[in-house]
Amino acid sequence: MTSISTRFFFAVCLSTTLCLPLNAQLSESLTGLDATDSVVDAIYAISDADLRVMDVLDELSNGIGSRLTSSKNLTEACNWAQAKFTAFGLSDSRLEQWGTFPVGFDRRLSVGAMTSPSKLELSFNTNAWTPGTDGKVSGPAIVAPQTEEELTALTGKLSNAWILASTSKYTPRFNNLEGVNLRDRFGAMCVAEGYAGVVKPCGKSGLLLTRGRYSIDIDNLPQHVNITLLREQFSNIFQLTKDGADVQLEFDIDQTFTAGPIPQFNVLAEIPGTDLANEIVIVGGHIDSWDGARGAQDNGTGTSTTLEAARILKKTIDELGVQPRRTIRFMLWSGEEQGLLGSRAYIEQHPAENEVISAVLVHDGGTNTCSGIQATPDLEPLFKEAFGPIIAHTADNVDEDLRFRLVPVRRLPRGIGSDHDSYLRVGVPGFFWEQNGDANYTYIHHTQYDTIDEVVPEYQLASVRVIASGAWRVANMNQALPRDVLASSGNSRRPQHDALGVFLGDGMTVDDLVKGGLAERAGIKAGDVLLQIGSVKLEKQSDLRKVLSDKEKQRVVTWLHQGKEMTATFDWKEDKILKTN
Repeated sequence: MTSISTRFFFAVCLSTTLCLPLNAQLSESLTGLDATDSVVDAIYAISDADLRVMDVLDELSNGIGSRLTSSKNLTEACNWAQAKFTAFGLSDSRLEQWGTFPVGFDRRLSVGAMTSPSKLELSFNTNAWTPGTDGKVSGPAIVAPQTEEELTALTGKLSNAWILASTSKYTPRFNNLEGVNLRDRFGAMCVAEGYAGVVKPCGKSGLLLTRGRYSIDIDNLPQHVNITLLREQFSNIFQLTKDGADVQLEFDIDQTFTAGPIPQFNVLAEIPGTDLANEIVIVGGHIDSWDGARGAQDNGTGTSTTLEAARILKKTIDELGVQPRRTIRFMLWSGEEQGLLGSRAYIEQHPAENEVISAVLVHDGGTNTCSGIQATPDLEPLFKEAFGPIIAHTADNVDEDLRFRLVPVRRLPRGIGSDHDSYLRVGVPGFFWEQNGDANYTYIHHTQYDTIDEVVPEYQLASVRVIASGAWRVANMNQALPRDVLASSGNSRRPQHDALGVFLGDGMTVDDLVKGGLAERAGIKAGDVLLQIGSVKLEKQSDLRKVLSDKEKQRVVTWLHQGKEMTATFDWKEDKILKTN
């Protein structure tokens, strides 16, 4: 996903609660759904051995691999997914082009080593849509100069050199080779003497984060090799070099550009409805990934659960001889990692569909199990009935994370960073499954560890059953989900005063921040840990949701930054930082 871990954007806006008459709640079903459901029962009766979700994930992440938007792997994956839907017997299985990318990008090989004064295999990556090396390139490690004297001392020593830049402050600059700034002159010297590339440390200890800028021109491609090295390895090599050792580095990075336009696709398939067939329930996730690993959890997990939910639901209803009332559409969007491009483009191309979509259910939070769904006060009585059989089937699980529940919220939150957000912004009810479990998504998200080895099969099996059953139940409600639950979030442009403005990763660790949000303005940084709001100590993400849902508008927020406790007084009503310490 673009900006989440088991991540939640914590925002709470005040809304009017519409209360149904008590006698209506007690005397009759609100949704027309029975308390028990033969389809849900049959889905939960499927043995673990008969679920293929891990096989599907293995084919995708190990067989095809990473799926960067514009890559050949992504095109292969889209065709593979369409063939799966067709083999499962779904109707109208198809690829729909949503746009093009100006330049295609593919990786074939990335190996590197320190060859002197000792041998060490290096863990590194490069940004997508940047150049590799011209074969194997060996050369000395040179620390970037910080003074005029150091720059002069490097004259004639930069041929095939790998420049060690501990921060961007010392990185050679290449966009103004005629400039007089030290970085500009160092860049000009690097080019003139034929340097090899720049090596920088990753910002997070133990992790390599993948990113990249796709808006490039085939006639003016990036020319300079930039390598991000595991922080611990960089520190070791940097110190060896500073101490005067003859450090030699060797990299062989095969990365190719393809002239565009490169067509990009979403994958769609459907189980047709009956009396309400013109209405749609969408189930899905994004099929693209970054390409620093295998894309197993972001979002191979969501892709595989979407495909397997489609298979078992189609098989189950065929065996029972039933059909959903609404059409259930399974969608795999691409271009999500570059800004929800596939889902946004699809909505723009099919604006009339927005009026007939009842719900969009998105799985994009990694391997942790789909353990709940967010419910506003207006949705809660409907969802108690719709998800009642799922809650009943999971209630006795020894592992609490495998027990499905409704998660009360004041409004459906936007800004989580996945494809349901595209629908929320045009007023369509979009849901990002709540996910719980022992997996640390921050450790996985956009890092070198996004592999199938980190996926928990038990969670995947549970999620498939939830997704298939949830889609079936929502598709059979008497009514579409109400749009007035979005009144405070759908198209409103007013500031979200009750938003802290953080994306959380593992526990209460801040993984990212909303640009211009209260947290960023208070000085909270990625990697900081939230400790307390007011008198409430924050131990889990539900604690944060709870404290933000009350009506108190001024609170002292306490967080840990580099081992030091920091505080700030927030005024949510006025969207201000009153005091920092």
